[in-house]
This record gives sequence, C-alpha cells and structure tokens, in this order.
Amino acid sequence: MTRPKALSQASTGDNSTPSPRSRISLPRTFAALRNDDFRLLWTGTLGSYTAMQMQIVARGYLAYSLTGSAASLGLVTLARGLPQLFFTLVGGVLADRVQKRNLLLVTQSLTGLTALVTASLVASGGITIWQLIVLGAIEGTIFSFTMPTRQAFMAELVPPNEMMNAIALNSAGMNFTRIFGPALAGLLITIPAIGTSGVFFCVAACYLLPVTMIFQLKPKYAVAAKAKGPMLQEFQGGIRYIQRHETLAMLLILGLVPILLGFSYQTLLPVFASSRVLDVGASGLGLMSTFAGIGALAGALSVASFTQVRRRGLLQLITGAAFGVALTLFALSPDFHYALGALLFVGFTGGVYQSLNTTLIMSQSDPAYYGRVMSVNQLGFSLNMIAPLPIGLVVDRIGAPPTVAICGMLVTIFVFAVATFASSYRRIETQPEGERARSPTTNA
Repeated sequence: MTRPKALSQASTGDNSTPSPRSRISLPRTFAALRNDDFRLLWTGTLGSYTAMQMQIVARGYLAYSLTGSAASLGLVTLARGLPQLFFTLVGGVLADRVQKRNLLLVTQSLTGLTALVTASLVASGGITIWQLIVLGAIEGTIFSFTMPTRQAFMAELVPPNEMMNAIALNSAGMNFTRIFGPALAGLLITIPAIGTSGVFFCVAACYLLPVTMIFQLKPKYAVAAKAKGPMLQEFQGGIRYIQRHETLAMLLILGLVPILLGFSYQTLLPVFASSRVLDVGASGLGLMSTFAGIGALAGALSVASFTQVRRRGLLQLITGAAFGVALTLFALSPDFHYALGALLFVGFTGGVYQSLNTTLIMSQSDPAYYGRVMSVNQLGFSLNMIAPLPIGLVVDRIGAPPTVAICGMLVTIFVFAVATFASSYRRIETQPEGERARSPTTNA
C-alpha cells in the first residue's frame, strides 16, 4: 500500500511547509510549540483541561457531601462515562467525516454551557445527586465527540515528524493543569464566599479560552477528502482496520487495562482524604491531586524528549509495571506525607505510560483513520468512568487502601503477561522511527 503523502514526508525527515507566521526558538522538548497553530490549540486546551480538573474535584466533593457514600462517587462518574462508552466510537467516525475545527467549536461551547447550568443549580442550593448525575451524562455525551476529534485534529496542525512531540506536549498540558487545577478547586471550596458553586462558575469561564483559540486555527496538514459511505459502513471499516493491524490492536489493549484498573484511584481520592483514611479534608484532596499531577507532568515532558529512543515499547512495559507498583505503595501509605510521595511516583509512571501508548498508537495508524482509532483508544477512558462504580462498592465493603492495592498488583501482573507472551508487541520495540509501520499491510 502506498503511504499517504504526509507520511512519506515524515519518513524522510521533511518538515513540510513551515508556518507563514514566525516560528519561535524553543528547546527540542517543546519543538511542536514552535508551530503557531498547535500553540493556539495547546493554549486553548489548557483552559479546557483546567476546567476538567477543577470539575473533577468539585463534582466528587459535592457528591460525597450530599450522600457520604463512595458508591455515589462511582455513580456520578458512571453517569459521565456511560454515554462515552456508547457515543465515543460515533464521535470518531464523525471526526473522520467533518471539519474537526468546527466540531471542536461546537463541543467546547456546549460543555461550557453545561458547566454554567451546574453552577447555577449549586448556587441556588437546590442541587441533588440525581441532577448531578443527569448533568454528568450530558457532559459525557458531549465529551464523546471532543476527545477523538482533538487527538485527530493535532495531525492537521503539525507535520508528521512532530506528532510524537505534539502528543506528549498535549499530555503535558493536561498534567500541568492537574498541578494547580485541583489545588485551586480545593482552595476555592473552602472559601465561604466562593464555595462549590463558585468553582463551577470558574469552570464555565475556562471554556471561553478554547473557543477563542480554536476560532483562529487554520489546518495545514488535513488528509485529502475522499468519498464517504454511510456512518455504519465507516465505523465497520475502522474496526476492520484495527483487526488487521495486530500491533495496533495490542497497543489499544495496553491502553485499556491499566487505565481501567489503575486510574480509578483518581475518583477514590475523596475517600482517601476523608476521616476514614487520611483525614485531610478538601485542601488535602486538592494537594493529593496536585502531587499526582506534578509527577504526570514530569512523565509527559520526559516522553516529549524521547525522540531518539528506539525501544519505546519496552520502556512502556517497564513504566506500566512500575505504575502498578506505585499504586500499591500509595494504597499502603501509613500517613499523608508518604502518600504524597507515592502519588508523585504514580503520576510520573502513569504519565509516561499514557503518553507513550498514545504516540505509539498514532505512529501505527493511517491519518485517514485517526478519528476512529483514537475513539477506540478513548474507550479506555470511558470505561474508566464506569469502573469506579463497582470499585466503589468494593471500597464500601473492604476499604479504599486494600482495593487500590489489589488494582495496582493486577496492573503489574497484566503488563508482565504482555511482556512475556505478546510477540506482536515486541516486534515494534527495535524498529527505527522512520520505518515504523503506518498501514494495516504491515501486520496483516
């Protein structure tokens, strides 16, 4: 199969046509930010991610305050995740059919409006757990179209040889907001004049930034348009593409299981902050999320510098196993300060693992399928919204520390199993950057 033109340029190191606007000088770690369009998208994404991180803390704190049950945290998270499970694949198909810029404008505007409605209900004092669930379901539906579109849209803003750096910086931006977003939310909740409602108003305001930035974008690397069939046919074509590409399928599974088992700890942080475990309150909750964010930021920035590392698959396996170990250490933390140190390790290993997995998935995919492939990858995050419900039920029976410790050990066991038995995954470990397969013919 003939590679798309953009991919041929990537393999030869051609940077393609530079932006007509001036390119700023930055270290290699931040190379993609020299691109004006990507810099605009990245800046807007900071606003979106900041809103998301603040909302996670505010929503979890509010749900736990209303009910006093860990299962309620899982129920609220389930309401946001269940629509993503059903609609994310539809979002991926749509992202491959329409102008991604326009789709992002619509979804970011609607998400901001949903946050504004939530803030108004909280400010009125009439918010109930069921209203929180319904609003979460609406937000989850919108998010189903946002994430695969945003991931695929990056390929239209930067040349192919900068994609790994752009993906890592996108992840770094998200993790950067995890440093101050949760801490800011926790601080604002404790201020009587602001409280939980004020946090949700701030969330709504944050979405003005991505809308403003996206308006200014002019994609330069869009894949040439082709005749499109019915959406169901396009969806089936994406699934067949993944099935024929054995290595890509393995990478998607590697993205699913550790996220499903491991990243549920984020939803359970309110339980660890409560008097049942560490007894540190809202400010301690924000601080725990912040320390995890610092580690994740360091991990993502490390990946942004890995442009010359060839054995990225092996590195991903190592960090995946270490992530499981870090979760176990956090769960067994004897005090708050030990827990903060463990969360740094959790964030770092999880950040490296996620960033490497996404970049390897993109490097193995044809641009015409980016939206659909990333929507399948996004299913892991959708299931991560659902997992806290059964995990929360387990927490209510045996406690948060043993539950998270068991999840951490299962993650490590799974990664070791992949390293031992998955030969298709090991085949990509020693392939040079420019020769990495990009079409299903490689492993068909």
